[in-house]
Amino acid sequence: MVIVKSFTTPLIWVLVLLALSLILTRPGRKKRLLTIGRWSLLIGTVLLFAFSLNPVANVLAYPLESQYQFPTADVLDTLDIVVVLGGGAHPPGPLRPQAELSRYSYPRFYHGVRIFQQSHAHLLAFCGGPIREGVVSEGETMKAMAVGLGIPEEKILAETTSRTTFENISNLSRLLPAGQNRRIGLVTAAVHMRRAYGVFCRQFPDEIVVPIPVQTTYDPRDWDYRGLLPNANNLDRSTMALHEWIGLVWYKLRGR
Repeated sequence: MVIVKSFTTPLIWVLVLLALSLILTRPGRKKRLLTIGRWSLLIGTVLLFAFSLNPVANVLAYPLESQYQFPTADVLDTLDIVVVLGGGAHPPGPLRPQAELSRYSYPRFYHGVRIFQQSHAHLLAFCGGPIREGVVSEGETMKAMAVGLGIPEEKILAETTSRTTFENISNLSRLLPAGQNRRIGLVTAAVHMRRAYGVFCRQFPDEIVVPIPVQTTYDPRDWDYRGLLPNANNLDRSTMALHEWIGLVWYKLRGR
């Protein structure tokens, strides 16, 4: 699955095209192969440049992030359960004494805890398994952090075995106590919400799901020359958005 996911990223596409170009433009190649190699180099360069631009990243992210708005305080106050989907974690290591959330997970965790504390919800659920066998899971990491911030342990549910969005929600559906017409707040990145919300509604058909998008990346800055300068942040934003577009198509094909 990890290998398959890696091929949904623009950087891998570019590297494959550049590698193909190096192979096909070696001395002694036939003219047709040289032409294909040069086109591969050109396309790879154009893709890398385009996906690193702010306007391109915005075009990819806006349709995903604009579909759901952050709920009002009145809506948040009616929640019964708050669910936070994982976005990755770093296990303990030689220079890291304890597990830490990734930069994608922390905003979800922060907003999830804050919303739980300010609402009348009676349960806070965290989803996320280990990034590899034998290390602490993301769900356990978020639970430990929440307890450290004063959330009673008996009010926290941790799903600790999932690796994908579908597994996050599918596994959670087997852990949550049975209920009907509960208002469940779903916290995840704005760019991820469209796919996550669709899966959640299918897994919890008898519940009222309230989307709570966080970590919005859409950046409609005033037009200036900087919008035409590529940078790694824009490439990262484009990568996240493309991953979601491909994920939506994949889940649709698999009936998820």
